[in-house]
Amino acid sequence: AYNGWADLASSLAPSIKYEHITAMGITLSSVIVVVQVMFGLDALAFLALLVIMVAELSSGIIASKMRKEKFSSMKLSRFTFKVAYYLILIFVTNTMANGFRATDQELAYSVFHWMHLFLTIQIVLENIVSVLENLSVISGKEKTHWIRKIQDKIQNLLN
Repeated sequence: AYNGWADLASSLAPSIKYEHITAMGITLSSVIVVVQVMFGLDALAFLALLVIMVAELSSGIIASKMRKEKFSSMKLSRFTFKVAYYLILIFVTNTMANGFRATDQELAYSVFHWMHLFLTIQIVLENIVSVLENLSVISGKEKTHWIRKIQDKIQNLLN
């Protein structure tokens, strides 16, 4: 037996007894769903995308300090512009693919799905290259040091 509707509600959803847990859960769930629908990436993949972008920004700031360059709002604006366009490209190709799939237009779906995968992979790769260049500078090496190491390893695997 329950002593009213509030008792019944808290037995069905015990998190409502605790301040902010339900609101945080609903918000987080909503954001994850929106990210999945908009960008075609699950929460972990989108988080990884954000992490590599933050790593690029922070390593770039540190590398510029190592080169004794002043912090520039122009460079920050360029980074913000680049991130916005990366997200737009991922969003548009995913949305177009989903739209064509929903209307059984398989050829157009295949093209946009391929573009979505290609662009997402390329964007992550570009960010990784930028981070590696920054880490080379930070560690006092030539800017291409880590990229050349990877290229050498790949070349050795192919031989």
